[in-house]
Amino acid sequence: MARIQTRKGKKRTTYTATVRVKGFPALARTFDTKGEAKIWAADVEKNMRMGRYQDIRPAEKLELAEAITRYLSQVSATKRPNSERRDKDSAKAIVNGLGCEIALSEITPQRLAAYRDSRAAQVSPSTIQKEFALLSHMFNVARREWGIPVTNPVLEVSRPKIRNNRTRFLTKEEAQRLLDTAKTSKNKKLYPYLLLMMHTGMRPSEAAGLRWGDVDLDARLIHLTVTKTDMRYVPLTEIAENVLRSIRPQNVNNDIHVFLPEESFRSVRIKTTPCLHFKRSFENTRAKAGLEDVHLHDLRHTAASHLLMAGVDLRTLAEILGHKTLQMVHRYTHLLNDHKLKAVDRINSLGLE
Repeated sequence: MARIQTRKGKKRTTYTATVRVKGFPALARTFDTKGEAKIWAADVEKNMRMGRYQDIRPAEKLELAEAITRYLSQVSATKRPNSERRDKDSAKAIVNGLGCEIALSEITPQRLAAYRDSRAAQVSPSTIQKEFALLSHMFNVARREWGIPVTNPVLEVSRPKIRNNRTRFLTKEEAQRLLDTAKTSKNKKLYPYLLLMMHTGMRPSEAAGLRWGDVDLDARLIHLTVTKTDMRYVPLTEIAENVLRSIRPQNVNNDIHVFLPEESFRSVRIKTTPCLHFKRSFENTRAKAGLEDVHLHDLRHTAASHLLMAGVDLRTLAEILGHKTLQMVHRYTHLLNDHKLKAVDRINSLGLE
């Protein structure tokens, strides 16, 4: 049965509702109005009698800062250095924005909406998406693995849309111009590095961080173990194979990097983001080639787009690029409108002869 006690203080009156149901621990909570106390008590008692009650006291005791710290040590620590660093940045922003002493049970959709709106004036939608993704996963881990009876409030909050439709890819003429210019660079590994990305669709840091032990030239395959997603095998074109053979030292150690000098790994920045080794030489090369709007990641887009135009199906393309879903490769299809027009023109005279 529920009991409501009135406590009159010097400044305000509060109402404490106590619920006692056989088989459950006694619960009490204090409210500012008697109506709120009655509603809460009635809901708790009803859920207890129907077997739907969930004890939220563990969630009330676990503070956000403690939960975030636990998540970073148990989950983020298993990720790649870049992802772990991004999680730490997101976690710091979340704790600063919501407060380190707030309990998990107090993080409501309304609080998260206010946090989102506040952050929107400071950072990009992409940053907010990353922060909400971490917070959402933390709630799921807390419920499934830590045994904390919490629901995920992030699921009830809309997230800002990322309006980033830029998908630049090089034409055959632009690709040739960039590669020809790269051959003149002081960085002798720049040309094979750029060509490998164009011919495989590998991410810039995947390609830059390659070791010779990852490369099987006889099978024309690269075994990627350090990736943004899952391990995958990347096929090599004959040209890419020949270029790699031309720079492969005799009796090379499998632990030696294909493109990077070993001393560069003394830098933490290069160790976590290997493609930064090529930043200056690439920027100089693209400027000389008159392609200032081209980024390293655009070479991945270039490979994907030209594979599609060559008739490769979306599922195979997704496997080559390392995308988990076909949705990720659909972004390239709108670039092929001219290619589609040329295709349908082949039946332009259908029914007219």
